[in-house]
Amino acid sequence: MDSNQNSRSLRPETNGKPSAPLSQSLEHDEEKWDLGWLAAALRRRAGLILAVTTGTTIVASGLLFWMAGSLPRKYSGGFQLLVEPVTIQEQQARSSATAQSSDSAGQIKIEDSQLDYETQIRVLKGPKLIEPIVKLAQTRYPDLTYDSLIANLEIARVNTLTLDKKERSTKLIEVSYQDDDPQKVEFILQQLSKVYLAYSLKERQSSIRQGVKFIDTQLPKLRRRVDGLQRQIQALRQQYTIVTPELQGEQLTTRAGNLGQQKADSQTQIAEAQAKYNALQQQLKSSNLQSVLGEAPYYQSLLTQYQQIEGQLATESARLQADNPALQALIEKRKNLQNLLLAEADRVLSKASGSIAVAEARDRAIAQSRDGVNQSIQQLTGVSRQYADLQRELTLATESLNKFSNRREALQIDVAQQEVPWELIAPPKLVQTAAGVPQNVAAISKVRFLAVIVVLSLLLGVGVGLLAELSQDVLQTKDEAKRFAKLPLLGTIPLQNAKDASIAIPPRLLSKKTRDAGELSRANSTYSLSVFNEAFRSIYKNVRLSTSVNNPIRSLVVSSAETGEGKTTIAVNLALAAAAMGQRVLLVDADLRYPQVHEQIGLPNRIGLGEIISSNVNAKVALQQSSQRDNLMVLTAGQIIVDPTEILTSDKMRLLMEQFQMVFDLIIYDTPPVVGLADASLIAAQTDGLVLVVRLGKTKRSAVTQALEELSLSSGNVLGLVANGMKNASVPYAYHDRSKVRSRNEVISPEY
Repeated sequence: MDSNQNSRSLRPETNGKPSAPLSQSLEHDEEKWDLGWLAAALRRRAGLILAVTTGTTIVASGLLFWMAGSLPRKYSGGFQLLVEPVTIQEQQARSSATAQSSDSAGQIKIEDSQLDYETQIRVLKGPKLIEPIVKLAQTRYPDLTYDSLIANLEIARVNTLTLDKKERSTKLIEVSYQDDDPQKVEFILQQLSKVYLAYSLKERQSSIRQGVKFIDTQLPKLRRRVDGLQRQIQALRQQYTIVTPELQGEQLTTRAGNLGQQKADSQTQIAEAQAKYNALQQQLKSSNLQSVLGEAPYYQSLLTQYQQIEGQLATESARLQADNPALQALIEKRKNLQNLLLAEADRVLSKASGSIAVAEARDRAIAQSRDGVNQSIQQLTGVSRQYADLQRELTLATESLNKFSNRREALQIDVAQQEVPWELIAPPKLVQTAAGVPQNVAAISKVRFLAVIVVLSLLLGVGVGLLAELSQDVLQTKDEAKRFAKLPLLGTIPLQNAKDASIAIPPRLLSKKTRDAGELSRANSTYSLSVFNEAFRSIYKNVRLSTSVNNPIRSLVVSSAETGEGKTTIAVNLALAAAAMGQRVLLVDADLRYPQVHEQIGLPNRIGLGEIISSNVNAKVALQQSSQRDNLMVLTAGQIIVDPTEILTSDKMRLLMEQFQMVFDLIIYDTPPVVGLADASLIAAQTDGLVLVVRLGKTKRSAVTQALEELSLSSGNVLGLVANGMKNASVPYAYHDRSKVRSRNEVISPEY
């Protein structure tokens, strides 16, 4: 049973990962839950949102109207200056002068601005141009100063939007000025336009001539610098006999590689010659002349003669005496042949030794050449660095020389054309209304600002409402509970009476005093009963569907995070629903601290679970038959026990639970809350799963989090959630006349 608990899931998986369609479905559900939670939160906090929005709108509107009446009047005006020529002829002159200046992509920058606008604007605001205007204006307006004029003066470059919605800077400068006197604004603007146009005609020509003079002093220095660097590079090439260090380096590297290969081949030849010499010497020591002289045909015939004489000596020595002349002649002939063979063997050995000497001499020559090449490569490293530094300095000096030359040509063209002065595109003019009256630019558009205030107030109200919702640590809706706990939602229990925060209870479960008081009408009771019963049937159906055929749920725990969430009533009615669907059900009140099952179902609590474990009472004696269903047995908690944890963890309790599973189709355990008590976790670890009850509008998020953490530590399998206290539950379609409705397989009793 325990081995399959953690493997059960309401969500199908493939190789441990959710399938693609399921993942998309889950993401869609999460988005739907977010929107649903947001809508529900806005409905719950509608009063707070309306109050904040209304209050903020009233306060801000009052401030708006107060500011509108207290702001001083301001008048504004301005004019525009074209500060760079835009004619075709001028652009052609510019392009011909800057034809040698190109960007990294090789495209000539014809439309680049020739003016530093930021610097130019600072000059236009400087005391040199503004002070004369201030002195002239003080004859009319004595209170005018340089600082006050600059404070109300605004100069900026005009920008425009292209067809592709990109901002592009123009060659226009806009000058604007504002004051509380419209005549003063017009006077200041007129003087500014005159001064700026005069400045453009005189001062700019002077600056151009100064620029030409400066460039003339720098060009000779740059030319000498370029010539000197070119001579240094030429001397470096001649000294080391190179074209470029890169080419020389490639050649030396290739030569060094070839010499390395030759060195390896030479070492191989030396090794082979030495091996051959050693082999010949060893063969000579062992008198194996045939192997030593085997490659020479002439000496092969000598060996044949020597072997024949050896044979004759062997024959004649057996027939003749040792002093026989014929025998002595054969011995002398053998000795002569032997000396010839030995002499030739020594010559072959000397030849092999000479081959070794030749190979070693060649190896030394190759090594010497390679050392020379490596030395040249090392020397080339310094030369290459020196060459690169000179080449880089030459490149920079050449670029500077070209830029100065091109700039000098452009400046000469400007001087030759007398440098076209600035042009007044838009003359000085006040901002006026449609009627031609000077307009107060400081006036506030009350309608526009009022609309902005309303929108911002509404956003503030929504923000305050959502903040208040988030600050309340309570689960409000079933979707919120499902998303927060990340567990399947097994079902929802409807709330019968909006004035009652507890679960709707059928009339048969209410006390006689409550029924006599007439708190539930007959019509309301019939309505609530239908919704109530179908809710538990749906929960039991979902519990059964949450498992496979091979591993059905035979036992489960009904618990909650904290007290007062309706777990006992849900356990009782879930047992009745399972019994009504033909299951043999046992309802066990495992809440030995505060038992409630016997009160809910109307049975005595004299002998129960506590007495079976602690007093060895027979379980058959303690089991009681339910009056509502013949196939529903109830085991009450019995008398309250001081330490129920000891009983629930005993071997007898575990054995009793196993015996129950052998007899009943389904065992439902009603346990104390999970948070702060170990009872529910201990029993859930020995069952097929746990159903966690949450009451909407009461259960805290922190309590659910703590409960799930405690259950995960005890290896308890949480089957899912039951949302208690669901408002606005609808009547199922089948329930119009409760006394006449029949299902296909059973009769649904109104008493259930």
